This record gives sequence, C-alpha cells and structure tokens, in this order.
Amino acid sequence: MNETTETLITDALHRRAERTPPPGAVLAALHRPRRTRKPLLLVLATAGATAAAAALVVATVNGPTAGQAPPARQLGTTSAPEPVLAADVPTRALEYRPGVVLDGYTERERVIGPWGTARLYAPGSTEPGSPLVRFGVLTAIAGDVGPKVENAPVGDRTTVGGAVAAWFGDSLYWNAAPGHVLSVSLEGVTGVDARAEVRRIADSVVPDTTSMRIPFSLNQYPYVEVKGSGAADWTIAGTSDLDDVRYGAELLRTADAPAGSTPTTVGGKPAHYTADGFGLLAVQLAPTLQVRVKPDEFKTPDGTPLPPGLETRHAPVEVLARVAEALVVDTNPDVAWIGTR
Repeated sequence: MNETTETLITDALHRRAERTPPPGAVLAALHRPRRTRKPLLLVLATAGATAAAAALVVATVNGPTAGQAPPARQLGTTSAPEPVLAADVPTRALEYRPGVVLDGYTERERVIGPWGTARLYAPGSTEPGSPLVRFGVLTAIAGDVGPKVENAPVGDRTTVGGAVAAWFGDSLYWNAAPGHVLSVSLEGVTGVDARAEVRRIADSVVPDTTSMRIPFSLNQYPYVEVKGSGAADWTIAGTSDLDDVRYGAELLRTADAPAGSTPTTVGGKPAHYTADGFGLLAVQLAPTLQVRVKPDEFKTPDGTPLPPGLETRHAPVEVLARVAEALVVDTNPDVAWIGTR
C-alpha cells in the first residue's frame, strides 16, 4: 500500500474506529465488530462445479482433548462431514474491475477488508517493493474518503466517467457511486508516465458482477489476503475478531505440524498446539490443508511501546480451540483467478 492510500484509510479509520493501531498497521484497525458465533465450516467444492452449485460440507469443532497418538510429523484426517447449502459460505461482491492494466501484468492478489476490497496486478510477486497496479473499492469508509475527494485542492480535481475525482500524489480517487470510492495507483513502477497510465486504467473501469468466496472469517469484518502466482501456488492469511479480540489465521497446503508442537485433537480432528510466542493451534482440515490460528500481534513500525489496551496476550489451547470453533473456512479456496487478466 502506498503512503497516500495509507494516510486516507488511516484518517477515515480514526473517525470510525474505537481504537486505531499506530500508522503502518492501518489495515488491522477496525471498529469493534458485533459479537457473532458460527460453526467451523469445511467447504469442499465438487470438482467441476460452479461456486453457486458447489457441494459443501460442515463440521463443528467442540474443543480440545488430549491426543493419545505419539507425536507425529504429519497430521491426517478421515472425517466425512455432512453437506450444507452454498449460502452458508460468506462472499464479498467485487463490484468493479479495470478493463486494462499495464502490459504483462495479471491479477496476483485480492484483499478483502472491512473498508472494502483491493485487487493487485503485477508481472510477478506483490511483495513490498515489487511493481504493481493497485485497484481499490472503498465502501465502509466511503463516507469519510468521499468528501476528501470533493474538497481536494482545485488544481488536483478532475473527473472519471463524469464522476468527481481528485489526484492524491499520483493516485487517482473518484466517487463512482453513493457509498463507493474507487482508486487506482502504481507502486514500484518505473519507466512510465505514472499519471497517464493511472488515468488510462481508471477510464477503463467497468462494473463487475463477480463475488468472491471469503476463505475464512470469524465475523462480518475479516481482513484476508489471497495471493500467488497461479491457482496451484497460493498463500492465504489475515485476521478476524472474536469477542473484541483479534486473531490471525492462515490456510496452508501442508500436513506438517508446527515445530515444537504437542499433538492433540479438536472435535475429532488431528491438531497440534504450541505455547511458543503467544500460542498457535494447527488443525488439519483435509489431507493437505491446514488452518492455523493464533493471537494477532500488534507491532509499531519503530518498535515503540503499544498504547494501553493493544498489548497481545498469550492464548492457551482452550482459547484457540474456541476460535477454531467459530471460524468459517472455505477448504476449496477461490483462487482460479490468480494469474489471469
């Protein structure tokens, strides 16, 4: 995320959040969610089926019990859950997409956040410092960002498709529709006229009726990053809240237990827990798919002490098992779009 986008979201969240982490961690700063509890959904889509017609299965994690098996390097699973309706899988409407990007760039990352969504296009990795095009759809904070667009200095004002727009640095923001502020920016891209390319991409944006299945969530305010080089090479990680406490979650294509962990079972499923750090629980959802949950650790960019109330607390296995019980997980992640235009 570039500095302009970081600042705009930080300012909006300062007005909307009950507590906001220091700058540099703005994507973790959200207003406290309503408390909700859901069973762990293991969503297995039938091969060849569309998302709407996918066959889904559900299982509930009731809590940890001591495992009787000796420590193992791998976790296995033989569970056979019952099918449920596809409507039980949370989705997020994407609503808009750019019609063109830079030559040789494909979609490599999607971000689902409480503030909206982002789609990243790149020739390769989207790691910090890599060249990429970032397209954002701001919804929850549009009421805070929209006025900034309307009241930008006269010299920075413009229009996109007849909508009020403004330049913030070389990033272009426009009020596309009520409750929707769109943005385009280039990050780490050299050898081009940045504003000319941003303008070309912004002018190409069209409505998108696509919805994306959310890989995991504890409530309606998850933050999830899905990225990779292709449908067979991806990483999924993010955060979500339960009872006003933020937890990190990660989906891994592995059967390996975390280093130094102790075997246990969670709701009849193989699991491993380690008390190292702030605690971590790994639950095997399928033969080669694992979800790991742990307390989300807030850090300041410069290492200074955190404000009161943001300190990370250690979580015992019982607490993380309760998080797993509430976690909704799509075990056939929506990743077919990675590497496409």
